[in-house]
Amino acid sequence: MIVGIDLGTTNSLVSAWTDEGITLIPNEFGEYLTPSVVSFDGKEAIVGKTAKERLITHPDKTASEFKRQMGKDVKYNLGLGRSFTPVELSAIVLRKLIADAEKYLGEKVDSAVISVPAYFDDHQREATRMAGIKAGIKVTQLVNEPSAAALSYHYDNMDQDEKFIVFDFGGGTLDVTLVEAFDNMVEICNISGDNALGGKDFNEIIALDICKSHGINWDKLDNRNKAVLINCGESIKIRLSDSDTTKTVVNVAGDEFEYELDQQRFIDISASVFRRLTIVLKRLMNDASLSTDDIDGVIMVGGSSKMPSVRAYMESLFPGKIMVDPQGDVAICRGAGIVTGINLRKESVKDIVMTDICPFSLGVEVLGDKMAVIIPKNQILPYSKQNKFYTVSNMQKKIEFNVYQGEKLKASSNLKLDTIVLDVPPRPKGEVFANVRFSYDLNGIFDIDIYCPANGAEIHRSRGAQDGIDQDELMNIKLRMDELKQDPREIPEIKYLLEKAQRLYEEGNQMQRQFLEEEIYSFNDLLDRASIIDCKKAAAVFSIRLDRLEKSMFSFDNEAEDLWKQYIEENMENKDPDKV
Repeated sequence: MIVGIDLGTTNSLVSAWTDEGITLIPNEFGEYLTPSVVSFDGKEAIVGKTAKERLITHPDKTASEFKRQMGKDVKYNLGLGRSFTPVELSAIVLRKLIADAEKYLGEKVDSAVISVPAYFDDHQREATRMAGIKAGIKVTQLVNEPSAAALSYHYDNMDQDEKFIVFDFGGGTLDVTLVEAFDNMVEICNISGDNALGGKDFNEIIALDICKSHGINWDKLDNRNKAVLINCGESIKIRLSDSDTTKTVVNVAGDEFEYELDQQRFIDISASVFRRLTIVLKRLMNDASLSTDDIDGVIMVGGSSKMPSVRAYMESLFPGKIMVDPQGDVAICRGAGIVTGINLRKESVKDIVMTDICPFSLGVEVLGDKMAVIIPKNQILPYSKQNKFYTVSNMQKKIEFNVYQGEKLKASSNLKLDTIVLDVPPRPKGEVFANVRFSYDLNGIFDIDIYCPANGAEIHRSRGAQDGIDQDELMNIKLRMDELKQDPREIPEIKYLLEKAQRLYEEGNQMQRQFLEEEIYSFNDLLDRASIIDCKKAAAVFSIRLDRLEKSMFSFDNEAEDLWKQYIEENMENKDPDKV
């Protein structure tokens, strides 16, 4: 049995595709949201609602919000004589969700589609997959959270053709995604986000404001009193969702204080959060080269999107376009579950197609600590592209490729993923080059192929957590990526166009030959450096230009339109490859 899981910072959920369609699975309390909190009572792990209560009563034995630390070298000491990584704590939460699903469905769960923030980097995606492996399941797919939310929304609105933004503001992360949806297509166009911005930040801002209002030194408080204040901040934030003003009595270190907060003051003290939120949205709109008039609506999902101040602020940015998803709390989990239905080829969803994109640029460091991007961000996945890199010193014997992920101009300011060293023959600088091909899949599988024609040296490196992927699925992923790596000149339609261009050149006059020479050179240059997808797009344009030129050439009135096409195809079929 396969399930869909929203592994959240604050809460996690699980769903499955059943005979009734997408089904959300409740926990032992009959609730869909299970707090992403782990606590230890002796050697027993407690997960969820009960563990959340222990954040105050047993703060030294309880951990929360560890999703924010995924992919980092962080340890949580929970008083058992050992420490836990974010991956291990996430695995404990996953095991709890799987147990709930097995109890509800009456079947063993062995696989899952898990959602991740769109802005999760390579390390964080790998960590999420490893958490699934430690939980004892195969992670068949990682799906971006806003993409899952978009799929959930369009599944309920299949008759709508829209260009909308999914504003996914959760407990610990913010993701915003531009989506075009029509018929059975959900196309992810652009992504922006902040992995360290969420509802938790509001809780801490209120806690710090309580301290400031009553002369309390936050830094001198112990973990228990900090937890009390943060929990109080969360309660105040929730109450402000239903009223303009709230009063509460706060007990800190044995002293009682009265604290009052209204919507306007809340917005004032949260100015830094709203500034960061605005930057994320500006980046999305700028990348897409759109204005607010081009957007049909903004779908608000995630727990923090319920806050009136957040909605009011978004309304000021996108007047009249804010759309509240009635299933916003569970939209991501529903989307992950719908993905399982699509993968299982279930009748009502088998024809739905969702494209996703690469959220970060991938490249290598070149002279001067510059980032030479090979795969730009926002490319539809899977994607593959090759670039040439030349030696920069006389008699250079090695080329070192430092692989980075990110958008900074300086390579070293980005996230370093790998270092690969290739041996090359010592010759004058610029004479030797290496072809570097990057191939990337949404699941985080990242193939690096480096080849030096001068000496035949080659290196293949496969990154990403491939463990835990079903072998058949892994084979399908590899086949798709191998297709992307093929020489574009071997694609039948491109091969035909190149032959046609050569034939037209031979038959053309001086002006026509000059035009064709430039066109053929430009097309070949693009074939050397562009992705398969871009090559196919360029081939369509190249074909139109060749057709226009051919129509300008002399022809007999009774000449068949496909005369030369038939001639070329016959000659290509009859060619002896050993004599080419």
